[in-house]
Amino acid sequence: MKNKLPKKILFLGETYRADAQTWIKGIEKVSGLQIETLEVKSTKTRTGRIFMFLFFLFKILITNLKKSYDLVLAERSTSYGFFAIFVNAKRRVVAQQGITDIWPLTEFSLMIKPFFQRQAYQKADLIHAWGDVMVPAMLESGANPDKILIMPKGIDLSKYRFFDFPEKDRKLAVVTRSLTSVYNHSDILDALVILKEKNIDIKVIIVGDGNLMPNLEQMAIDLNLTEQVEFTGRIPNEDLPDLLSRASMYISVPETEGVSASLFEAMASGCFPIVTDLPGTRAFIENGKNGFLVGVNQPEEIAIAILNYLEKPESFQSAVLENRTYIDQNVDLDQNMKRIWDRYQALFLPKQINA
Repeated sequence: MKNKLPKKILFLGETYRADAQTWIKGIEKVSGLQIETLEVKSTKTRTGRIFMFLFFLFKILITNLKKSYDLVLAERSTSYGFFAIFVNAKRRVVAQQGITDIWPLTEFSLMIKPFFQRQAYQKADLIHAWGDVMVPAMLESGANPDKILIMPKGIDLSKYRFFDFPEKDRKLAVVTRSLTSVYNHSDILDALVILKEKNIDIKVIIVGDGNLMPNLEQMAIDLNLTEQVEFTGRIPNEDLPDLLSRASMYISVPETEGVSASLFEAMASGCFPIVTDLPGTRAFIENGKNGFLVGVNQPEEIAIAILNYLEKPESFQSAVLENRTYIDQNVDLDQNMKRIWDRYQALFLPKQINA
């Protein structure tokens, strides 16, 4: 039986992303195998990206002449999940990255990506839903419910220690999302202006990189927020737990959200979450109890949420502790990766055993 289990694994996806690294390293740790990777080279234009996708497909076909794989793992059903169809592999696993992978909601995306997604799900042997919120879009795209595995990847709890309120900087908030338009960092800066007008100053550390960094840095200068806002750029993953351990608040206000590892990391570290009111966040945050939910593109609501927290932070500490308990029970990387690896191996067992 052992010789039928997966030995050669290929990962298709953007390996620089923290989520991808978690997936790859987690499976490597529990399996004892080394995973090969392939990804599309980045480009800034749509035309360039289409060309790179075509070149990537050609690269896969050339790779097929030299190699075959037992298992291919692919993130994002509308891109790498579709490409996984063309890999010479015995089994295919596709992960949906957001509440839906059909994004942005442009005419081009709505015309092309549903086809890619449907094909990826039809050919997949297992489909990852990192949370329940992802399942409806999967079913709408024709995914077989029996092939859907609902489980977060998890986070390394040995790195993210829980810190009580007295150990934290009460007026420090951390933002750990990419500096791109979908994450609405400008709304956070506008909220700081509103608070400043009320003579309330907090410190916000914005972690990460992205194409909007120059614009946001200039916006902070124009709004006279340079003493309150620090842009760190991209930092090593191992430095993030220390920042979260010092911060009292975590702020993230994207316009769309799936299952956010960044939110899990903040909850594990004892940060009070202030996040957008979306299905992907409502699954974990009850407004006014263990965090605050705010509207999309609503700086005023962000400011009010920060103000409400600062007025009585101690009253939220029991709920913040419950956040950590939830993470311990449901988002332990080691435990979840072992379960996920068991499911991968089950794909290679005879059907009557896998049933």
